[in-house]
Amino acid sequence: MSSLPDPTATLSGENKKIYDDIASRRAAKGVHHLGPYVPLLNHAQLAKHIERLGYFYKFESDLPRDIYQFIVLEVGRQSGVNFVWRDHLEKARNAGVPDSVIEAIADGKGDLDEPYKMVRSLMDWAFGFKSIPKELQDQVIAKFGVDGLLEIVTLCGFYTMIGMVNVCFDVPLPKEADHS
Repeated sequence: MSSLPDPTATLSGENKKIYDDIASRRAAKGVHHLGPYVPLLNHAQLAKHIERLGYFYKFESDLPRDIYQFIVLEVGRQSGVNFVWRDHLEKARNAGVPDSVIEAIADGKGDLDEPYKMVRSLMDWAFGFKSIPKELQDQVIAKFGVDGLLEIVTLCGFYTMIGMVNVCFDVPLPKEADHS
């Protein structure tokens, strides 16, 4: 296993403040595990910035929650990172992602209804590191605004990074998500 030590019990000074802030911000929103932030806290300044961006996406972004969770599940499936998929499966259902859409994500093929079909198309361009066709960009902007367009593209990168942390450092799945 390639895990890093859990530094949370030995943090002090500014690093302890960062840890306390991360833990309390997440707990205030009902998230009682640190997941990838445990290994990241070995570099507390980096963890602070990554968590703030993740907090924005998870709790403050303009994207509808079903679209946010759709993207996270799609990244989990495309990357093969089981942690991301299993940690967000129930959250996606609770956010209103239909079971038919979850099944389509799981098999990687299924025909999707809008707006999921449009979002998956945008994600394909983002993961292909290719310029988004103007027609698709205009459709996404009409549905989610420029902010939403930018959030979708950057959320793909964010959850790719989080997936890498989870896999590279063997982050265990939180107990509440470990039921598959």
